[in-house]
Amino acid sequence: MMPAQTLSVLADQELVTLNRAVGMLRRRNLPITSIAVGSSATPGVARLTIMLETDEATADRMARQLHKVVGVHEAVAYPAREGIARELALVKVRVAPRRYAELLDVALLYKATIADESADSIIFEVSGSDAFVLSFLRALERFEVLELARSGAVALERDATPGIPLPMSSETVS
Repeated sequence: MMPAQTLSVLADQELVTLNRAVGMLRRRNLPITSIAVGSSATPGVARLTIMLETDEATADRMARQLHKVVGVHEAVAYPAREGIARELALVKVRVAPRRYAELLDVALLYKATIADESADSIIFEVSGSDAFVLSFLRALERFEVLELARSGAVALERDATPGIPLPMSSETVS
């Protein structure tokens, strides 16, 4: 199994730019495990987070090619282990009255929140790493899962020098 790679792309939030970027990925027939699009810190700029099962050289080559696409501001590839990735999942579970407390215990264990509750079902919201979300889903297998929606991973690269303290301001120095 190939190591996971992350492609982080900042592009104009226009459909044509996003279509060009995704089209380039599609034409290369890369093994994409997750793709997520959302806003970035800059207004009008979207962040595409693409998780790939490929080697570093292929991911770097793809980042260089994406950087050439009109409307792409930045494209960076890095190993998934060098970043922080999180995913959101909504899970609708049928409520069996005699197992309600057991279901809530499982949700509490995973720090899942109740997004919606009705007489016969509960929708849980959980976020975390891909493995954490998958573990939550496996814990719910003994209940009746009615529907599932997963967002795909969003990721940011860690700083190259973690653990370096930020400089203190002159006000805090005594």
